[in-house]
Amino acid sequence: MKKNSIALLMLHSVCSFSPDLSGITVNMKSFKWLQGSWQMQTRRGIITEKWAVANDSTLTGESIMTGSDGTEIPLEKIQLAFRNGNYYYIPTVKNQNGEQPVEFKITSHSETGFVAENPQHDFPKRISYTLVNKDSIHAVIDDGAATPVKKSNFYYSRKKD
Repeated sequence: MKKNSIALLMLHSVCSFSPDLSGITVNMKSFKWLQGSWQMQTRRGIITEKWAVANDSTLTGESIMTGSDGTEIPLEKIQLAFRNGNYYYIPTVKNQNGEQPVEFKITSHSETGFVAENPQHDFPKRISYTLVNKDSIHAVIDDGAATPVKKSNFYYSRKKD
């Protein structure tokens, strides 16, 4: 009986972490909605954020500004990673933080959004993404729960290819 229980537990563990058809494990399934290209019109041009599966524990993203003259300016590279039992949102922003990655621990998440926080970072201290509907994302950066008034909103629409 003990051997059957161990075998059943091992089978359950293997099945829980096997990839689904899109290459995302159970660990990253909550973030599947983020995949694809998202755009937002600003006064300076169009910001495009692109997300893709890198491997079974990481999504990679990038943010690019396209000016009215068609010039593309890279803004940031992003990883959304599962490591050591925790999720992290890790941006590397051009001309900030010595262009070194900054880790924001994801403190809550669901099938339609997440909140990532780093209270030691200057600004932002909190980053959140919410899937409004299948073609719309609302992202917010702010100074954390203590000072949520200092914030910036980003409204992205799914880019139609």
